[in-house]
Amino acid sequence: MKAIVLNSHGPIEHLNISNDQSLQDLQYGEIRLKIMYCGLNHLDLWLRKGGTGDKITLPRIPGSDIVGIIESKGEGVFNLSKGDTVLVYPGTSCGDCTYCQKGRETLCKEFKIIGYHIDGGYSDYINVPAKNVVKIEAQNLDAWAAVPVSYITAWNGLVTKGNLTMFDTVVVWGATGGLGYAALTIAEGFSAKTIGIVGSKEKELFLRERGYKGHIVVRSENLQKEIRELTDNQGVDIVLDHVGQETWKESLKMLKRGGRLAFCGVTTGHQAVTDLRYILGKQLTIHGSWMGDMNDFKEVVQFIEVNENLPYIWKTYSLDEVRDAHQVMEEQRHIGKIVLKVNEEEKAI
Repeated sequence: MKAIVLNSHGPIEHLNISNDQSLQDLQYGEIRLKIMYCGLNHLDLWLRKGGTGDKITLPRIPGSDIVGIIESKGEGVFNLSKGDTVLVYPGTSCGDCTYCQKGRETLCKEFKIIGYHIDGGYSDYINVPAKNVVKIEAQNLDAWAAVPVSYITAWNGLVTKGNLTMFDTVVVWGATGGLGYAALTIAEGFSAKTIGIVGSKEKELFLRERGYKGHIVVRSENLQKEIRELTDNQGVDIVLDHVGQETWKESLKMLKRGGRLAFCGVTTGHQAVTDLRYILGKQLTIHGSWMGDMNDFKEVVQFIEVNENLPYIWKTYSLDEVRDAHQVMEEQRHIGKIVLKVNEEEKAI
């Protein structure tokens, strides 16, 4: 089996092509997928670079966002068939603890992310639990491969924990990135008032060309003033912040009384200074989202199917071009999502 293997943390050159990887035999309740596409995420960069503080073992095959076709199935799998096209929920848990029984898999002590803690989708094939997949139409598979991590995380932060409604005003940082664009799509689908924060006029134009009708603010020193003007000096109900240290103070400032901060990323660092008076005086609520649970996954797939608004794919690379894909993502030279095309549909096992 062909796969991209990370043997040690470090620069892009540490992503190595291997043609002799093997898979274990299918266990009870598992299916084997021929992977068609695998989306890239910042998780992939964090895994490669290391130093996150997470318990990660190497070697590791990266890749959390997986679309594939069922090649075979183990015992105990009844609701799926060979040839079905499926999207993978990128998390595993013990299934037995109190959190798992309540549908809060991400709080389980055994929770692991596929492609981060365990081997993922930068490979021809993968074995996954059948309970982790949902069937999708065999169309736009590259776009579906950009859904799982970004959309589940945004859904968990805005909807499940943030109680998003049509009456809310929502600010989204990095609105043209994978997670930011997912959050805008979800908020618009709920008919909420949206404000997308972007880093350039080029990115503003991108959102308009994609049909986004909400407000856009190009990041500057006047950011807080512009947000106040757009909200009649009230502030906003929800901020989706996946940037971290660099934007933390700004996020707290722009929230109105009783506002909610949906926090789900530390791209710019994990140590932030907090003026506690904002939280205390405005009675703010802060929700942390480490991806999302299986229920979030199922709900967001239904949401996308109904709204017919899949992610925008900036570029598709082959598995052999994975270093180029990482380079572009690390240097932030893209707008939208990057995916790897792993297999051709006509390719036999």
